[in-house]
Amino acid sequence: MVTEYTLETRVGRLLEARVHAIGSLEEADAYSEAIRLEAIKQPRGVGVLCADHRPVAVYPPTVTDRLVQLFKLMNDHLERVAILVSPTNAVLLLQLQRIVREANFTRRRVVTSPAEALEHLRGGLPTAQERARAEAFVREWPPGEG
Repeated sequence: MVTEYTLETRVGRLLEARVHAIGSLEEADAYSEAIRLEAIKQPRGVGVLCADHRPVAVYPPTVTDRLVQLFKLMNDHLERVAILVSPTNAVLLLQLQRIVREANFTRRRVVTSPAEALEHLRGGLPTAQERARAEAFVREWPPGEG
């Protein structure tokens, strides 16, 4: 399986990640390192991550275990995180909820709608430009339905 994700910061402190697949420990490590490199561009602890996992089918068990470890490492680097998952993908929803619970970061949430993601992120995005970009990002998937 090929790692498929995009990660960029277009406006302010908002990190945008769209994940399509992470199929191995090495790919999970690469994804985490990419987030770390984006997060350290911000003052420590102020980056806000919107991670859209709606395209993902499911993660292998070894990847979910590694993601718990990696999420814990990112706790100090991010102010808040919204992880967006499709409400029709119950298996992935349960996987991500477990990962978030075990990573023990109260400002990281798994949500199933763009509105929930935006509500959670709002407190970490002080400018209208950041909030507008977050809204545009969560509405871009699936392609053509934004």
